[in-house]
Amino acid sequence: MSYNTISRKPTTAAFWVDVIENIVTEVRNDADKPGVLLIPADSPYYLHGHPLDIIKVLNQKDRSPTNKSKKYPLIALLQDFTETIGTNQKIKSSASLNILIAYSTKSEYDSAQRYDNSFRDILYPLYDLLIEKIISSNMFLNASDNLTSHDKIDRLYWGRGETKGNVSVVFNDLIDAIEIQNLQLDLRLVPKNC
Repeated sequence: MSYNTISRKPTTAAFWVDVIENIVTEVRNDADKPGVLLIPADSPYYLHGHPLDIIKVLNQKDRSPTNKSKKYPLIALLQDFTETIGTNQKIKSSASLNILIAYSTKSEYDSAQRYDNSFRDILYPLYDLLIEKIISSNMFLNASDNLTSHDKIDRLYWGRGETKGNVSVVFNDLIDAIEIQNLQLDLRLVPKNC
């Protein structure tokens, strides 16, 4: 019995999930420098996928003694997103991305404590580094001059918005987060200086 095999050629295509992972790696490299951020070495961690998939991976980490502590801080590219293709010869695709920057929190914190312990010390510096690395990257045609269009939402004790009738957490963990919505990026067809 013989099987037909499909030979796959190596691709030079840039995939959004890989491009964002590379940027998070740059953030991690800067965050690991002494005196920059007081976060675990080799963090922030990176995940991508549908929020339910991200929750599944985080739950799997909970069951592993070696990975249980390797969840937060987290930068996650939330999927699904639409890629617009064929609008410009210099652009591989354009996308409006949603990214979550999350950090574990404590249920007893009030809003002021959340800003002191999560946002000012961890989340805002990670947000600033992420945006800085996106802007300085040669991958995007439209991210320059310290500008890249997006919406930013501070999510305190995310998912506990009881005024909206939601009494469950969005993730299974208690987190404070910055949600970046509608991050408009144009991925270069061929990066500069390549």
